[in-house]
Amino acid sequence: MEDIQIIEFIKELEEQVPKEGAEAKFVEFGEVALYANKEGYLRMALELMKCAFEETYTQADLNYLFSHDSDFGIEHFTIDRDQLKLLTS
Repeated sequence: MEDIQIIEFIKELEEQVPKEGAEAKFVEFGEVALYANKEGYLRMALELMKCAFEETYTQADLNYLFSHDSDFGIEHFTIDRDQLKLLTS
């Protein structure tokens, strides 16, 4: 599959997989567990797929997905090591 085909697929999924009803949460108990319902896992996968391409990277967002009682969420996506260094230093 070519990149453009995957990006088009992402756009199609964006229209087909609703944000409403999607939920996820991380639970920390010495280890970390991830709970999500079906829509939550599908939306999470979709948002992460966006990160693979410069054309859709900036559209990726998981903040809406994680419930208010999640022990943590994912606020930043980085696509190169220099970005990661800037965030963590």
